[in-house]
Amino acid sequence: MTFPKNTFWRWSLYAIYGLLLVMLFLYLRFPAQKFKTFCTRLITLQLPNYENSITSLDYQFPLSLVARNIQLQSKDKTVKEVFAIEQLTIKPDLAAPGKNFSLTITAYGGTHHIALVLDRAHNTCTLPTIEINRLDLAKLPLLQTQTGRAITGLLTAQGSYSGKTGQEISQGTGQGSAHIENGTCELLYPILSLNNIDIEKGEVFFKLENKKMLLTKGTFNGKELSGTFSGQMISINTSFAAIQLNLTGALTPSPALVKQSGQAQPLLLQLQQNHAALPFHLKGTIAKPVFLFDS
Repeated sequence: MTFPKNTFWRWSLYAIYGLLLVMLFLYLRFPAQKFKTFCTRLITLQLPNYENSITSLDYQFPLSLVARNIQLQSKDKTVKEVFAIEQLTIKPDLAAPGKNFSLTITAYGGTHHIALVLDRAHNTCTLPTIEINRLDLAKLPLLQTQTGRAITGLLTAQGSYSGKTGQEISQGTGQGSAHIENGTCELLYPILSLNNIDIEKGEVFFKLENKKMLLTKGTFNGKELSGTFSGQMISINTSFAAIQLNLTGALTPSPALVKQSGQAQPLLLQLQQNHAALPFHLKGTIAKPVFLFDS
């Protein structure tokens, strides 16, 4: 059965007109307060150990939801872990409504983008695109409190992730790369007479599988130290502070650092005679790392 061209266009215009009316109705009559309550309850079910709040949740014409000032705080008041998002915009893909979404997140000095695909038939959640743009690590309270040390820098990362809905994140798979600029990391105890490691630029590639984060091609450069590293992070389904480290690599101190290294200078000179760089092993946990120079 075929339709005359004028009939086809007339029905197409009717459909577009109806869609515009629905969007306008949602814009004018969107039940923001009820939907905000629904969202906070949903977050509570998924994260029972955290208290959450959303200052406002609004419908944005034509088909977007905008949540402002989202906060998560541990119910243990002594921990003082707070995670905050200034603004979250969720926009569905009209080609696959209810399945494909784009998320734009404004938080910690940067604007970040995530593509989300939900397959309810197979209970899967896929993030084919994850873009973190110049996130200010100094503003992440969770990072500072979990490590007990000052960590700064601008983080940029790209990657992807896939997993089952309802399961722990660590049970999924993912990969990507991360970059840091103008960073500093306070050390638990001095290394080569340094209390902090300054990083002008750093990069690492990562892969998530079998509840492990595999790190490869890690490099960093600073005024006093440069280095390479690789290894893995284990037990990532635990708290951030309890994640276990098993990294190996090599450090190259600057001549000025060797000169001012004091009692460690003979060891450094001996190591440098045998190696172009100083091999090291980092183990322990993120909260309590153990650093050793390999002989």
